[in-house]
Amino acid sequence: MFQKCMTSAPVVALFCLLIGIVLPPALYQNGTGLVFGEEVSTPGISGAKEEKGHVDVPYSAYGHGGAVTEKKEAFAHPGEVGEGVGPYAKYWKPIPTHKYWAPQYFYKPPATPQGVFTRKDCVDCHYKLNPLLVKTWAESSHGNFKLLESYQKKKLKEIYELLGKKISEASCIDCHGKPGAEKLDHAKELIMPTPETCGVCHPKEVEEFSSEAKYGIPDWPEGRESHARSYDANLWTDVWAATDKNVVQGCDMCHNIQHKCDSCHTRHTFKASEARRPEACATCHNGPDHPDIEYYLHSKHGSIYATEGEKWEWNKPLKEAKYPAPTCVSCHMYYKGKYSHNMVRKAIMGEGDVLFYNNIFKDMPPSKYISENPELMERRLAWIETCSQCHSVRFAREYLSSMDLASDQVFAYVKEAYELLKSLYEEKALYPMPEDRPRAPAPVEEKWPDTLGGFYGEFWAKGGNPSRIERDFLYMWENDAFLVRKGLAHMNPNAFTYISWSNLLKKYIGMQSEASILRRLKALEGEEEPEPEGPEETK
Repeated sequence: MFQKCMTSAPVVALFCLLIGIVLPPALYQNGTGLVFGEEVSTPGISGAKEEKGHVDVPYSAYGHGGAVTEKKEAFAHPGEVGEGVGPYAKYWKPIPTHKYWAPQYFYKPPATPQGVFTRKDCVDCHYKLNPLLVKTWAESSHGNFKLLESYQKKKLKEIYELLGKKISEASCIDCHGKPGAEKLDHAKELIMPTPETCGVCHPKEVEEFSSEAKYGIPDWPEGRESHARSYDANLWTDVWAATDKNVVQGCDMCHNIQHKCDSCHTRHTFKASEARRPEACATCHNGPDHPDIEYYLHSKHGSIYATEGEKWEWNKPLKEAKYPAPTCVSCHMYYKGKYSHNMVRKAIMGEGDVLFYNNIFKDMPPSKYISENPELMERRLAWIETCSQCHSVRFAREYLSSMDLASDQVFAYVKEAYELLKSLYEEKALYPMPEDRPRAPAPVEEKWPDTLGGFYGEFWAKGGNPSRIERDFLYMWENDAFLVRKGLAHMNPNAFTYISWSNLLKKYIGMQSEASILRRLKALEGEEEPEPEGPEETK
């Protein structure tokens, strides 16, 4: 179909697979390197025209050596033109990779190839361009319906009815064009799949997933926290809008689950059996701000999974699998006797923002906040019912109550730490004082003293803003306080004692010491120097 591929094609193809770039057809070997922008005919592909090749990313950017020529022509990535979206749209512009993280907003088909292609054309072409990608698809149940489990074969019959036709496989064109289509105009109809695309064949699952947006934590925007509004959470965050998008696309790569089912069902295998395993959640649910996978794997639940998990029946639906120990999905997808793609109906925490930050301004400790909110108490009862599948109701109730009371102890330290910061501000002892240092970039608003140690300090700092004592407070409420509760929720004893509680106390002690130094410096600066004596009066 194309001229002979370059000898380094597997390397480049793998690289492009990882970053989501499809190389154009004008890419071939000339014995020394790659040539772009040449006239290349593509016989054997129906509807294909002779087009000048174009490369999305110059080969020189890959860091390879060798002779490289690139045709000089003006071209702007779809992500390099246009504006941002969301309430802070005027403060940021998308970068090229945004079209992959949020395709609903930013994706546009590449300029080449031009033409109308059939289902077979797509597979044949990408087999040459992206052989490993096609291999994973061909070995999946999308690429080979014979690999479907018995319950999935029943589902396939329903999909035929939804499409009004039978298909021999779920091919490139079904996901990157329109499900059931036979042809695709590459320059006009190519898409990156979104939940809406998947919902044509999987309406129940997508409806369940989308229903998360109806839930949320009291005192947070509607739908937070949820996967279904996770990208909106970025758009609603001022410091995300203010920070270089090449950096905070790390946020996008997880929060894009709102726009991409393959966050859990990895392309191009899309195995349900993979998505059921804890490791599928680990890409996003790890690290200092939410170490769910670390805490789970080192809990007793995780120990059972680690030693016995290979024997469990991952190919079965959750309601039939009956794992002998909890996993991410068996806890979070379960709700009142049923499993679904809505995983937030029992959510209570709201990360640290609500329980350990917003509520310090209301003097509302976690146990009081939860017990006085009927919606949260309803969710607590649902958690007790979930835990009682393995534990007694009494144990579940008492353990979860203990988690709230431990959170109250955390809250007391966080509240005292904030009051310390506030006092230093009022005493004009902070160094530097907020009015004497660079302001955080728009649209971040600094309203002192309330925003001292605010979230913006996670992603921006300059000229003493935030100061060291504010940074300690930020990590205290944003990480340590939250992680004490996380450790308790995942029943990891070391996680909520030496790892998080101990680190919280380190921040608290550091703040106390720093406050003493700042106050002593303020006192020294405030001591009046004796006025010099003037000459004696002449008598």
